[in-house]
This record gives sequence, structure tokens and C-alpha cells, in this order.
Amino acid sequence: MPDPTEEKTGESVFLFALSTCGMCRKVKKLLGDLGVEFDFVDVDLLEGAEKEAAKKKMRAWDPRSPFPMLIINDSKCIVGDEPELIKKALGK
Repeated sequence: MPDPTEEKTGESVFLFALSTCGMCRKVKKLLGDLGVEFDFVDVDLLEGAEKEAAKKKMRAWDPRSPFPMLIINDSKCIVGDEPELIKKALGK
């Protein structure tokens, strides 16, 4: 699983998603349509320690661990299908 906190050049965008979540698919599509490079993980497809690590990272941002959860530059968290908030946070 990619680490959403690892140091990268430029903008770091990481999405915690579920493979069965319609809102998650919408956010993935929006990011793609905006030409934003991003990493993501479908948490429901993880197992064991990887799944627990993902949940722990999510709880650090929001104890409820809602989906989708978009982390931008390890400084901003956007929960849900919020196109305008996402565009604003990404400067699009």
C-alpha cells in the first residue's frame, strides 16, 4: 500500500476508497478528469496487517473513518464526494 505521508515532489494526493463505493468511483473519476496524479487504496480489498494499517491512518484523520477520504499534501482531508472542495483544494 502506498504511504500517503511519504515525501514526494509536487502535490501528493492519496485516496482511501472502497471498491464497491459509488462516491469513491466519482472521486476517482473527478481526479482523473482533472488530470491529477494520485495514489489510492481500496481498503475493502486489503487483508490483515495492511488493512489495519490503512484503517489506523484513516482514523488519524477522522475517527469515523468515512469513505471516500482524500488526503492532499498530508495537510488537508476531504471526506465524501465534494467536487467543489476538491477542485479548490487542488487549485483547479
